[in-house]
Amino acid sequence: MLARFRRRSLWVALTSLCSLIALAILAAYAWLVAGLPRLDDLHRYAGASSSKISARHGEVLFDLPPPYTGRHSPVTLDELPSALRHAMVATEDDSFFENPGVDGWAILRSAWLNLRSGQIVSGASTITQQLARNLLMSPEERYEQTLTRKLREAILAWRITHRYSKEEILALYLNEIYFGNLAYGVEAAAQTYFGKHVRELDLAECAMLAGLPQSPPYHNPFENPENAKARQAVVLNLMVRHGYITADQARRAGEEKLYYAPASFDIQAPHCVMYVRGRLEREGGVE
Repeated sequence: MLARFRRRSLWVALTSLCSLIALAILAAYAWLVAGLPRLDDLHRYAGASSSKISARHGEVLFDLPPPYTGRHSPVTLDELPSALRHAMVATEDDSFFENPGVDGWAILRSAWLNLRSGQIVSGASTITQQLARNLLMSPEERYEQTLTRKLREAILAWRITHRYSKEEILALYLNEIYFGNLAYGVEAAAQTYFGKHVRELDLAECAMLAGLPQSPPYHNPFENPENAKARQAVVLNLMVRHGYITADQARRAGEEKLYYAPASFDIQAPHCVMYVRGRLEREGGVE
C-alpha cells in the first residue's frame, strides 16, 4: 500500500512538473511572438529618409540614398545566373534547400565557437534568417546581439519557409541583400562593380559578388582588391566542396582578370566621405 502511494505521488509530481514546463514553454513562446511583424511586410518597404555626410561647418559632402531607392533593381530568379545562385547558397547557407529556415547544427557549432572565443565570432544565420532580420525587424532590434532577437528571428524564418517556396525566398534575398557601395540586390551590384546586367556575369564575377555581403567594406574590391580576391577564392572553394563546380573551373575562374567599373558619385572630399561611410558600414552591425 505504501509503495503504491509513493508511486502515485511520484506520478503526480512528475505530471505536475511536466505541465509546469509545458506552460512555461507556451508562455515563453507567446512572449517571443508578441509583436512580430506580418509576413506580408516582406513586400512592403517603407521609404527611409536620406543620411547626409557633412563637413564641420555644415556643408553637405554626400547625400546617401535610403535603402531600396536609387540603386535597387529587382530581377526574377530566371534572370539570375545559376553560378550566382549556387555561389550565394554555398557561401551563406549550404543547407538552404533542406533546412526549415534555421540550421540546428550550425547554431550548435556557432554556440561552441562563441563559447570558446568568449565573444560572438559566428552568427549561424541562414539565408532565410538574414531575410527575416533585414526586411522584417526594426533597425533597433536588427542589430541586437541577444538571445531574444535570435529566437524571434528564427521563428520568423520558420514562418517564411512554410509560406514561401525556396525559390521565392532566394529571389527575394538576392534582390534585397546589401553588397556595399550603396548597391542593394544583385542587379545593382552587377551594375556597380562590373557595369553590366547580372544575367551577363560569368563564374568569376559571380563568385566575387557572392563574397561581398558578409563584410562589404572589408571585401570591397575598389578599396581592398587583395581582400576581395582572397574572399573570391573562398567562395570558389566552397562551390567545389558542395559540388556546384569542379576544381578546374574554380582554378580558371580564380585566374581570370576582372575588370571593374566603379560607379560615379557626386561627392565632395571623396576620401573623407569613403572613410566615414566605411566606418558607418563597419559599425552598423553588418553580419
